[in-house]
Amino acid sequence: MKLGLLADIHANSEALSNVVNELRRLNIDTVAVAGDTVGYYYNILHVRELLSTFNVFEVKGNHENQILSTDGFGWEEYERKYGSGLRRNKEDLKQDGIDYIGRLSHPLEINLEGRKIIVAHGTPWDINQYLYQNSVSSSWDRIANMDMDIMILGHTHDQMLRKLGGKLVVNPGSVGQNRSAKSIADWAIMDLSDMSIDFRSTPYSSKSLLKQCETFDPNLDILTRHLKVVEG
Repeated sequence: MKLGLLADIHANSEALSNVVNELRRLNIDTVAVAGDTVGYYYNILHVRELLSTFNVFEVKGNHENQILSTDGFGWEEYERKYGSGLRRNKEDLKQDGIDYIGRLSHPLEINLEGRKIIVAHGTPWDINQYLYQNSVSSSWDRIANMDMDIMILGHTHDQMLRKLGGKLVVNPGSVGQNRSAKSIADWAIMDLSDMSIDFRSTPYSSKSLLKQCETFDPNLDILTRHLKVVEG
């Protein structure tokens, strides 16, 4: 069985559409989503529509937690830094969509093809923690001692693969906001039969997304610097 690994889509349906086309071409019908489908960009309803065509194992990310926050989350300050995408996502999702987010777990433990899999956003114990190859050894030691075969993480927007004995920790990178290449959706495919990983980087056109940024959040570099128009 092959499993699509996605993370940090951030309401970028242009990027996700091209990834979905690849998944369908490869006859992959099950995906794990390691959080942050929302935030930054604007097309959350199309993202949810695209994901609904798959068997989805999904967890909350820190941006989902922000949508769910009831303790005085500072929307104005957030929008000055990161734009209006998260607020617009919340408005578009309406109550049914927000309720769906509220039902998501973090972390999520699943068993597929006899493999024990943990899906999380930052780390299983902290949704906001960034885990990199060079993160402190105590975090990696903690993961090495967990009862699992595979751990799928997001949050860093960086593709990563680390083997801990017979265990595998993988971050597929960000579909929606790649921070090392412009207008490239990073994701991965895992073959559960042998736990092999195929990292993918799929180009997409950001032309319409750039227009949305100019309309809703003009001159906000944190949104546009990761995008460029891909011709053709």
